[in-house]
Amino acid sequence: MHPMLATPGPQPVGADWVHEVKWDGMRVLADVSDSGFRLFSRSGRDVTVSFPELAVLGHYVQDALLDGEIILLAEGVPSFAALSERMHVDQASRAAELAEAAPVSVMSFDLLRLYGVDLLRRPWTERRASLDKLELPEHRWRHSPIYDDGPALLAATEEQGLEGVVAKRRRSVYQPGRRSADWIKTPHNKHQACVVGGWRPETGSPDKIGALLLGVADSDGRLMFCGRAGSGIGRHESATLTHLLAGATRPDSPFDGELSRLDTLGSIWCDPQIVVEVRHTGWTEAARLRHPVYRGLRADLDPKEVRRE
Repeated sequence: MHPMLATPGPQPVGADWVHEVKWDGMRVLADVSDSGFRLFSRSGRDVTVSFPELAVLGHYVQDALLDGEIILLAEGVPSFAALSERMHVDQASRAAELAEAAPVSVMSFDLLRLYGVDLLRRPWTERRASLDKLELPEHRWRHSPIYDDGPALLAATEEQGLEGVVAKRRRSVYQPGRRSADWIKTPHNKHQACVVGGWRPETGSPDKIGALLLGVADSDGRLMFCGRAGSGIGRHESATLTHLLAGATRPDSPFDGELSRLDTLGSIWCDPQIVVEVRHTGWTEAARLRHPVYRGLRADLDPKEVRRE
C-alpha cells in the first residue's frame, strides 16, 4: 500500500478542516501484525532495517497500520538533511550505530487498520479518534498535534522555522496512493524531488561532485532536464553521493531531448537511479528550477514516480 498524498495549495479555512504541522521528514507506513513489525517508505520499499529504534512500537500495539512521518531533530527542529543520511542505510550494524548516535522518532497522524478492522473508508474524525486512544511509546512514537485555527498555526510554523501546514477535511476517507484535494499542504518553502541524471566535478577536484544534473518525468514518463544544483553539497554530501553513483556512469545523457552546451560541458552521465530533494524559488517558463539548493537524498522515493510538484 502507498500512503495518501496532499495537494499543494493555499490553506483552506472553515469548520470542515483541521490542521497539522507539515513535518520535514520521511513518510512511512508502520505495519504491526503477527508477522512482526515492518516499516515501509512512500514508494513501498521495506525500510525496517534502517530504523531499528522504531521497532519498539511492536511492544505496545499488536495489530495496526499507522501512517506518519519519521523526523530527526537538529537544534530543536526537524532536519531533513540530517535524516537523509539514514534513509539509504541497509546494513543492520551501521543502522544500529546511527540509531544510538542520533535516534529518530515518528509523528503519527493516521490509523488505517486496527486489530484486523480496515479503517480506510471511515472518516478522518473516526480514524484520528482511534489513533489517539492508542498508547504509543512516546520516546519514539508521538501523536502529531491537531489544531482548529489554521492561520495561527501557519504563522507559528513560519516563526519557528518549520516546513508548513497540512489541512485535512474532517470527513475525508483515506485514499491510498492518491494525491487528494481533501488534504491540502501549504509549505513555507518550495521543495522538489528530482532524479539525478549526471554530475559535474568540482573545479580543481575531479573526484568531488560540484553540481548535480537534475530531472523530473513529464506526463508521458520521459525524464526532462530541469537544472543543476551545486549549492548545499558539502564535503560529506559529496562523498556520500560519489559512493552511491559509483558504477552507474553511462556514455550518454538519460534526459529526453537535447541539452545546451552549457549544461553538457564537463558533465558525467549516470543511470537515473538516485533521487534527491532540492529547495528552490520557483520554475522558469522553460521548466527549469530557479536557484535549486541540495537538501538531501530521497531514498524513500522511486525514480520512476518523481513528478513536478
